Parts: sequence; C-alpha cells; structure tokens
Amino acid sequence: MKKLFVAAIVAFAGFTAVEAQASVNKVEVVSVQDSVIRTPIKVEELPEAVRTVLQTDPYKDWTPTAAFTVKDGDKSYFQVDVKKEEQMASLKFDAEGKPVELAGTSVDMAQASLNETVSVQDSVVRTPIEVSALPEAIKTVLSTDPYKAWTPTAAFSVKDGDKSYFQVDVKKEEEMASLKFDAEGKPVE
Repeated sequence: MKKLFVAAIVAFAGFTAVEAQASVNKVEVVSVQDSVIRTPIKVEELPEAVRTVLQTDPYKDWTPTAAFTVKDGDKSYFQVDVKKEEQMASLKFDAEGKPVELAGTSVDMAQASLNETVSVQDSVVRTPIEVSALPEAIKTVLSTDPYKAWTPTAAFSVKDGDKSYFQVDVKKEEEMASLKFDAEGKPVE
C-alpha cells in the first residue's frame, strides 16, 4: 500500500511537471506567432518583380542593404532594407513587386511622401542603436519569459508617424523575430 501511495505521488508530480513545461512552451509559441518572423535572404534572391521595381523611381536612389521574407500573422511579404546617405528605410513588397499596405497607411499616400520620409510604405524611420543603449525597462523585459530564450541581434529607435518606439531584432536557433516596445517595456502593436 505504501508503494502504491508513493507511486501515485510520483505520477502526480511528473504530470504536474509535464503540464508546467507545456505551459512554458505554449507561452513561447504564442510569442513567436504574435511577432513578425523575418528570414534573411540575399537581395539577389528577391523575386524578379521586386528587383525590377527597386530599379525605378522613387526607389532607384536607395541602395538595398538587406532582404527578408516576412511572415506577419496571416500576411507574407518581402522586406528590403535600403539606405540613402545616412537615412535607412524598410520597404515592403508582395511577390509581384507591389508595395504592401501596412499600419493603415495607403500605398498612394506613402509613395507621395517618399521624398519627405525615409520609408515608402509605412513612413518608418529606424535609427540603429546599441542593444546596451535600450531603456532599462526593455532590457528587464527581455530577461524574462518568454523573451529570455531569444538573443537580441540588433536594436533600433523607431519613429513611425507620430509614434516612437524601440525595435529589437532577436534570434533563437534559425528563427528571427522583431519585437517592438515603448520606453517603459510594454509591447507595441
């Protein structure tokens, strides 16, 4: 009887440990699904239509520095990071080379403001900063679950219209994601 009681306790403890582990894993998966997943590719690997568009006005004055396939919820697109002098931008296109409409900004409105802003699609100005220069609140959040399993690879101060936030690019094994936080460490949509 004593062995049966001990076996029941061990079984319950094992089940509880498995449930706790499943709970931790579930939180990490939700974090990845809610984040933007970017997979780096070579600029030469972009679809021909995207490369052709980059050769035309108003894009031709910008030099591609990096390219990514991006999965953002149910949307998939190509991101091309470009640079012109000291300005940096992130351009987003579908496979046919059409600008992707994001964050409620119409493509026509964004294209009309290209000469006044850095990014065509979403008017986002990203300024690279050192990860160590992030606000303490963000560094604290990054050291907690589920973020602590990810390694920060780059950080940016971002100006998106009238909003300002910080973007932290992170990596875990072969997965990459971009996280956005306000200065207090709260996630930004």
